[in-house]
Amino acid sequence: MTNALTAFINDTNLPALDDDAMAAAIDSSQEEDGYSQGGGVTFIDFSGKMNQYRVGKEREAIDPESMFLFEPISAIKGWICWKGGKVVGREEWSYLNKAAAVAAETLEDHGPYKEGDGWKPLRGFGCVALDGSGQNFKFSSNAAGARNSIEAMLSQVSDQIKSGEPSLPIIKFASESFTANDHTNWKPTFPVVAWVTREAAQAFFSGGSLDDLLAGKQPKKLK
Repeated sequence: MTNALTAFINDTNLPALDDDAMAAAIDSSQEEDGYSQGGGVTFIDFSGKMNQYRVGKEREAIDPESMFLFEPISAIKGWICWKGGKVVGREEWSYLNKAAAVAAETLEDHGPYKEGDGWKPLRGFGCVALDGSGQNFKFSSNAAGARNSIEAMLSQVSDQIKSGEPSLPIIKFASESFTANDHTNWKPTFPVVAWVTREAAQAFFSGGSLDDLLAGKQPKKLK
């Protein structure tokens, strides 16, 4: 089996960071935004009104029991511009690279805008399926609830690193309801099934057992 984790990083031109550098970059990026203490890709989006994930061009439903390896290095920040229900502009950069950030005042004006149109903050991340396919996925959203859920996940990653614990989360795609303006809506959540090391994840994608991965079994080090 191809090492999907390495392929994902290479194919999407993600930065090479050790765990300590990743934790520092997550913390720095979150402090900047006021959050307290983060190649062949199939896109996933979420409808808060319908409480529904939609996968790929066919807009297929996602299996709530499917598990994915969340890749913190793939996290993105950005902006997305909506006009008349369509995306007319998008800017993205690595969550861990503050120097690449695009300032709001430099964004192209696509106006005039109607209510609800215009540029919105964007968050996203990449993940790899653990069903044996090694398929790469990307989830992104400008909804506040989704952004907060992504930030919460990245905060957990940073905490795991600083505690010396395994820092790659295996997640499922779930949701929870909330009420706003007397209307029930839904936001995506990403419950963690297990925390694993990068070495264990690489061993799995090289042909290892999912049971071993979930149990936290570490690959033997070469002498």
